[in-house]
Amino acid sequence: MKLRSIAMLAAVIAVPVATTVLMPDMAEARGRGNRSELVAQRGDRGNLTTEERQAKRAERAAKMQEALGLSDSQAAQIQAIRERYQPQKEALREEAKALREGGADREAIKEALGDRKQALRQQVKSEIEAVLTPEQAQKLQELKEQRGGRRGQRQGGRRGNATVS
Repeated sequence: MKLRSIAMLAAVIAVPVATTVLMPDMAEARGRGNRSELVAQRGDRGNLTTEERQAKRAERAAKMQEALGLSDSQAAQIQAIRERYQPQKEALREEAKALREGGADREAIKEALGDRKQALRQQVKSEIEAVLTPEQAQKLQELKEQRGGRRGQRQGGRRGNATVS
C-alpha cells in the first residue's frame, strides 16, 4: 500500500517536472493560467490528453488524501471507484467530441449528455462518500463549497460578467 502511495506521489511530482523540462512554453503558459496560449500551442481547442487527465487526477487524489486525512485503505478504495467509472466518463467525453465535431454548440451538447453526466457524477460521489467518515465527508463538503465560490468568480470574470459584491 505504501508503495502505491509512493508511486502516486512520484507521478504527481514527475509530470509537472517533465512538462517544465520538455515543454517550457506550455508549462509557462499553464503557470500563468493563460489558456489562449495553451490552445494556440496545442491547436486542439486546449483539450487535455489522456495522460494529462491522468496526471491531474493523480494530483487531485493526493491533495484530497492530504486534505481529508484519508488512510491508505480509503485512498485505494476511492481510486478503485474512480477507475471503475473511468470508461463511462471517457465514453461521454468521446460522445461530446463527436457532437462538437458535428457542429453542435455547448448548449446542444449539454442537452444531449447533461443528464447522463450528472447521474454518473452523482453515482461516483455517493460511492466515494460511503468510504468517508462523517468528519471527512463534512470536510469534503466544506472544501467543495470554497472551491465552488472561487470557480464561480473565475467563470464570471472570464466571460466578462463581473460578479457584483
